Parts: sequence; structure tokens; C-alpha cells
Amino acid sequence: MYKLRKSVGFKSLMLLTSIIIFTACNNPVKPESYKVLLITNNDLAEAWQAYADWKKSIGKSTKIITVSDISKDYNATNIQEKIRLCVRDYIENYGVKWVVLGGDSQPNDKGVVPGGHITVHQQEPKGIPTDIIYLSPTNWDADNDGIYGEFKDDQEAITYPDGSIGLGRIPVRTREDVIAFTEKVIAYEANYPTGSFASNMVYTCTDQPAYAKVRNSWDGYLSKVWNGNSKRFFSSETPWDEEGKLGSYELSAENLVSLINNKTTSKMHIHGHGHLPAWLLEGKSTFIGDHVQQLNNEGAYPLITTVSCNTGEYDSDKDPSIVEQMIRKPKGGSVAVVAPIRTGKPHFSDRNDFKLMVLEGKLDGTTHTMTRYWMAGMNDNATTGEALMKAKSEMIADAKNSEAYHLCICEINLLGDPTLDMRSAAPKTPKLEVEKQLTLGKNKLEVSTAISGCTVCVWKENDGIYEIAKADDTGKAAFNLEIASAGDMVVSASGINVNSAVTKIYVK
Repeated sequence: MYKLRKSVGFKSLMLLTSIIIFTACNNPVKPESYKVLLITNNDLAEAWQAYADWKKSIGKSTKIITVSDISKDYNATNIQEKIRLCVRDYIENYGVKWVVLGGDSQPNDKGVVPGGHITVHQQEPKGIPTDIIYLSPTNWDADNDGIYGEFKDDQEAITYPDGSIGLGRIPVRTREDVIAFTEKVIAYEANYPTGSFASNMVYTCTDQPAYAKVRNSWDGYLSKVWNGNSKRFFSSETPWDEEGKLGSYELSAENLVSLINNKTTSKMHIHGHGHLPAWLLEGKSTFIGDHVQQLNNEGAYPLITTVSCNTGEYDSDKDPSIVEQMIRKPKGGSVAVVAPIRTGKPHFSDRNDFKLMVLEGKLDGTTHTMTRYWMAGMNDNATTGEALMKAKSEMIADAKNSEAYHLCICEINLLGDPTLDMRSAAPKTPKLEVEKQLTLGKNKLEVSTAISGCTVCVWKENDGIYEIAKADDTGKAAFNLEIASAGDMVVSASGINVNSAVTKIYVK
């Protein structure tokens, strides 16, 4: 049932068969309903099937649809509007909760999945592709002039994300990219480290005027809702400095590579300057593609936020950006990075707030977005894609009154998988007791998991069996099944801070 090539994630899947869980099922998912909509092109659709099968096996039924099919099936004047109509169709009529744009973009609507409508801003006069338009129930061109999302002229038509649907773009270009990323996702969801990894966060900062707000992001906000640990890897101070010599341990590319490869930090915020292919660090040190290739953090993939200019530029003809390289790196890098597609400015409604940012740590729009993202994941258990959309939703009032905040909502994207649990704590490993074999006809499948509240999925493709439910308070569950044919039945358990587990039961 899983179509992963041997080099892709087959070994990862085999590891799962010894750690499975189940639950009671009272609400079977209808065959015509989906939790994930994945949009890609014809060249990559087959490669994405293993990802879709994995998601379906853990209770997130996934529909793959190609841009060419969308172009044929939906009626609009441009491909962006057709994609928007498709997304709304699947949200409203098929129950979709996450939208995955399965590929990067290029200028002039080229690339794997075109970027959202180009929105033009005072601070970005050349415009930026705006993916959040794909979630909108409204067409952002109120004055019908072919220019979308104009702060003044299109105000009445602009609908920002409300946080109920997760959105992310996985900026791959090749089949090999898809295969490598799928393997990383399976590892993240099934074999996430169970020690202190999930509780450790590092803030990096090379920009002295930003020190106060970066400190405030943790001290004034995230630390109040999450019982994790944070470290400051600033140019001026680090936990690894020599005694009496603050800042002696440099925030260099080599030391950032070491930090990631040590597999001790699950969450990172990178604050400082950058451009398309690099993070600019202390002195003249730059973290570039050569450093990405040195990453060997297999199985311990940190979630990352960054404000660095153009590092999340997924639509450049000078591919790849540094964030794209982190996502595409096989067995290393990251599985989800929040980054600006252009300059990541410190947005404020009042220009005088810049002084307050430097002196008192007042959060600008970009830093506040990143902070809210982490808070939504750590406190509200939102997935990566949900967390960013929720962060944007909390800025709607500001965006309606400030062109700077309107740009802020438009330019920050999640590059990576939007369906991932952000791991606010070390995941539990279920203990499964389940029948190893079933027979044709009526069966009552009883399962003990030792984890209450986990999500359990039972899937047998040939018989149309696809059922999902939650384990009861004792971690036990029962399924009443009508089995019509012999073969394998897939059973899984997953959930918030739970390592997903998958096994097969043979039906004779």
C-alpha cells in the first residue's frame, strides 16, 4: 500500500510496525471527504503519492490534484483564481482542513504551483505572490482592474485567514526532492526524539537594535504559555561563551551547523539579515548551501522561524533560496520554516514605534507574527500551518488599518508541511495490544493503547474501510468491522505529542 521506494522511507515504515495504537470508531470518514488537499503538477503527482498514503494512514485523508486538472475543471480568467476556487470547493464541500502547495513557483506563473495573485504594496512596488489568497472565500480584486489586494482600492474584498485552515507550500522541484521530503516527514511524525529535544528552543540574533524585541518575544510572550527552555545565541551573548568573555563563542555558520547537528534544539528563531541564498551571521560569516550540505541531523528536524530578507523567496528564477535548501536537504535541514518571501521589514502602524522596539522591545508586525506562531503551536496545539494562519488572523484589525501590516500578512509564509504537530513536549510512544489476524465477515477489533485521546485510523482500501476515532480514557477501543476480502488492513495511531505508529493486520 505504501509506494515508497527502498531509498525513500521504507525502512522508516518498517520501524513503525512494532509501535502501534488503536481507538474506538464511532465516526467513519466518508470516502468523498478529505482532510488534506495537495496541489502539484503532473510531473510530481505520482511522487507525492507516498506522502498522501502516509497521511491517509494516520487519519489525514489526502487528495492530490494537479494544476492542469484545476485549470480544466474550474472557470476563471486566470490560474490563481481557478486554484482559489478549487481550494474553496474542497474546504466547503469535502471537509479539507489543510492545503499543501506541493512545489515551488517561478515568475510569470511558471514553476510547479503558481504563486498566489501578485499583490502590490507601497513598500513592495514590484509586488509579491500572495499564497493566502488561495484560502480566501472572496476575490481580492474589488475594483476589477486586474491588480489584486490593493490596500485602498480592494479593501472591501480582502478576506484574511481566520486560522481554521492550515496552509503551507513545500517548495520542491524534482521527484527526488519529494521523495527526500516525504522520508523526513515520516521520521518527524513517527520517530521524533523522545528526550528533551522537544523542549529546547534557541533564539539567534546578530542585529543589535533587535536584541530587546527578540528577548521580549520569549520573556514577555512565549515563556508565559510554554514550559520549555530557551537559549540566546546572540552576537553579544551565548550559553557557550568563555567565562568573563560575553560573545566569545561566535554566531558563525560553522557553529550554527554544529548546533543543528547536535540534535539538541527542536525550535529555532533566526533573527538578522539575509538574502536569497544565505543567512548573514556574525562578522562576515554567511550560512549558505555548502553549510546545508554539512547538516546530518537525520531524525531531529528543527522547526524554524526567520525574519531574514528574501530567505523564503520560493518564486525566484535564481533557485534555490536558503530556506528551500533546508527543506529539500535529504536526511537533514528542516521540515517547516516560516520566512518572508521578500524583505521581512519590521512593520509598525506608527513610525515612533521603531524607537520603542529598540529601547523597550516592542514587537513589530513580523516578530509578533513569529511569536504568535510559536504560541499557537505550544499553547494551543495548532499544527504548523494552522499556527501561522492563526497568527495572521490575530493581526487582522491592524492589517485593515495599516498598509504595513497588510503587507506583513501577505509576505510571510510557511515553507514546509502545514499538517505537522509542533511538539510542545516529548512525544509518547504507544503500547499496542491488538489481534494479529482477522477473518472475513463481521469482526470486533479490540485494542489497548495505553494512551488516552490518541487518534486511531483503520484502513482497508479494497473494502472501502476507513474509520477514525479517539481512544477512550483508558486507552482502549473497539471497532465493529465488516470485512469482505482477504489482504492487509492498515492500523495506525497518532496525535498531539504522540509518535505515529502504523501496523498491518492480515485478513484471511
